[in-house]
Amino acid sequence: MGKEKKKRAAKVFCYYCEREFENEKILVQHQEAKHFKCHVCNQKLSTASGMAIHVLQVHKEAVSKVPNAIPGRESTEIEIFGMQGIPDDILAAHYGEQAISRTLRYFPPADYFFKVESVSVLLNTRMEKYESGSFEVGGYKWRLCLYPNGINKSEGKRHVSLYLEISDTENLPLGWELYADEKASHFNVIKTRRGIAQFLSLDELKDPCNGYLMDDCCIFGAEVFVIKYSGKGECLSVIKDPADGTFTWEIENFSQRNREIIYSEIFTVKEVKWQLILYPRGNQKAKNKSLSLFLELARYETLHQRKLYAEFESSIKDQKSSAYIKLSHADVWFSDSNEVWGFPNFISLSDLHDKPDDFLLNDTLIVQAKITLMIYSRNI
Repeated sequence: MGKEKKKRAAKVFCYYCEREFENEKILVQHQEAKHFKCHVCNQKLSTASGMAIHVLQVHKEAVSKVPNAIPGRESTEIEIFGMQGIPDDILAAHYGEQAISRTLRYFPPADYFFKVESVSVLLNTRMEKYESGSFEVGGYKWRLCLYPNGINKSEGKRHVSLYLEISDTENLPLGWELYADEKASHFNVIKTRRGIAQFLSLDELKDPCNGYLMDDCCIFGAEVFVIKYSGKGECLSVIKDPADGTFTWEIENFSQRNREIIYSEIFTVKEVKWQLILYPRGNQKAKNKSLSLFLELARYETLHQRKLYAEFESSIKDQKSSAYIKLSHADVWFSDSNEVWGFPNFISLSDLHDKPDDFLLNDTLIVQAKITLMIYSRNI
């Protein structure tokens, strides 16, 4: 059985000479120097037609062919800028039928975008993948899949990977297929997403000269088939060590609490509502063995049916030394099906009651929850 040949990420190329480049910025510089430069005064223009008009108006000469172009591509009437304007058949011949190309333009995507805050923090977290909320275009539902540090160690190494994926496929008819975006990318029951593993190198992203990052924020987007802005979007917030991320809960008259479950007051970290849940004698998994402590996402509906990633730690106060002892740590995706996460064996009942002056001074238990990282999206 033969080994499948590994595909390389498609590079941008020059329409006039077929030369390939690492990015479109270098391509545009090449075109200005080799194909759009006035042969009389050496001024560099932005397009072939601009060069022809300049030569005619300034130097009174007519130019009908693009300099240094291969046969059949010398026309000054085709408007080419970087990768913009290249005919579909030329793209297909260069990349192959299923190729994905990169182009540079100066207007935003029409259908969907999401903003990522605190990019430098996001790149140093353990979150491998983020799926945007769904958006509808052309009667189908879509989402963007972002891999901040690449989809895998080989294809996406040292790159941001970005994919467009069709969602809600279970409601589509058997054997469905469609073509979407300006390059007629093919989606079907087997191929539900299209994208680029090496969408943007991390070095390019971080380079301030490129303008991708502004105040440690960047914006990704998608335009699918219908070029009409829908007004929908979201902002991905990445919050490291929030100032209001620590909640301390003092439970007085602890020994007199006869309820199986005790709820704390609701507390807010940024705009997200949380609550602590305590089982004085343990939940079902730790009944009569340990005290159980859980963190609950108290107002899930404020997330608009999206998920929230959180890293948090739970501690108990040693009241004799006034120090908080960290007992547990977790990183969890909260959602409508997973609103509560915690620690059944937070502290054993024997340890708790054997040292009443440490943990139950004046019959008061003091526990603390500290949220150190939150990643979630909101509508904008």
